[in-house]
Amino acid sequence: MKLAPRVCLTPLPYGGAVLVNGVSLAIAECDEPQRLAINELLANGTSEGQLAQFLIATGWVVRSDAG
Repeated sequence: MKLAPRVCLTPLPYGGAVLVNGVSLAIAECDEPQRLAINELLANGTSEGQLAQFLIATGWVVRSDAG
């Protein structure tokens, strides 16, 4: 799994993060547990859980072509 093209994940000083879609200009703020879940999704490619399924379904995260 990887972030979709033109999507940035920016950590926030309090421990959360912000997802920004450079195409649609959509913004999603995440708290610390959500940021950790996103990092886990990107690092391990595990698509289990509601957050992972939501990120995939809404196009924030896509399946990596590498493999």
